[in-house]
Amino acid sequence: MKRMTDALRSGAKMLSEHCPICGSPIFEIKEELWCLRCNKRVVKVKSDEEVGSALSVYTLMNTASIISVKIEELTILLSRAIEVDEIRKISETLEVLLKTLEQTLKVRRLLKEET
Repeated sequence: MKRMTDALRSGAKMLSEHCPICGSPIFEIKEELWCLRCNKRVVKVKSDEEVGSALSVYTLMNTASIISVKIEELTILLSRAIEVDEIRKISETLEVLLKTLEQTLKVRRLLKEET
């Protein structure tokens, strides 16, 4: 309730729609729909085609988030590495993850432009 009250005080709008997961009211915050109880963004769709597109964007967003966490973890390992082989392996893995992150963000951008 406190999060909902704080959101309303900050200018969010409580909508008549409810979260399909928990049944809590959905809030519009900066032109995005949110369930404050689940602490997740909500996407409204009108057709099965829109479901696929929304799911793809959501999946790519999660993928980018996971890759970012792995990059951070490897950066910490790299800062502690001493052996040349270990440094090389971590660096190669970082290179692959950075390329994958770049591609993921590019595809996500393209999908968002289509909608």
